Amino acid sequence: MTLELARIPGLDRPGPDAGGTRAGRKLKAGGTRRTFLRAVALGALTLGATALDWSGLSRVRKANAEFSPYGMPGFDRNDCHDAYPTGYAELPDTSGAYVNAYAACFGGFWRGSTYCDAGWHKYGTWNEGGIQVDHQPVANTCGQFVGKNAWRWTTPDQKVYRCSDGFSTFWGGGYTGQTYLTICRAAL
Repeated sequence: MTLELARIPGLDRPGPDAGGTRAGRKLKAGGTRRTFLRAVALGALTLGATALDWSGLSRVRKANAEFSPYGMPGFDRNDCHDAYPTGYAELPDTSGAYVNAYAACFGGFWRGSTYCDAGWHKYGTWNEGGIQVDHQPVANTCGQFVGKNAWRWTTPDQKVYRCSDGFSTFWGGGYTGQTYLTICRAAL
């Protein structure tokens, strides 16, 4: 038996032996291939938008203020204008992993990743090379109206860092309880 093109029923017309269905009786006749393709495209777009919404990629991310592990607030912007409205001149790190990177933090006697623990300024007593260091995060050195512990900064290479304030008191190795403002610089 050979297949003839004339005997293949069109998509928009039922075959000669086709009977009506209960669902099809109430539908208007006149669907075309174009209508079918539109429905398929609309369905694909709907599924894609739903998948984006479920993944959170379609939502606009809102900036939220961060809080340190010790409950101190940090700034939620990447340009520090909420702490310094006219900006500031970044200072290079004095120690740690980012000494040779773009400067990000400002202030403090010393700045660097060596003053960080889990991305925030260290807290508690630490033994660092035979010297006892008492670290205390603070929230009263940055900001004009509300004290904050940390702020974010974006460097020219588009990397974002958190600069977290604290005081560090050194004992031993020539130190006799001197306290300095130190800045933890952590990559985000």
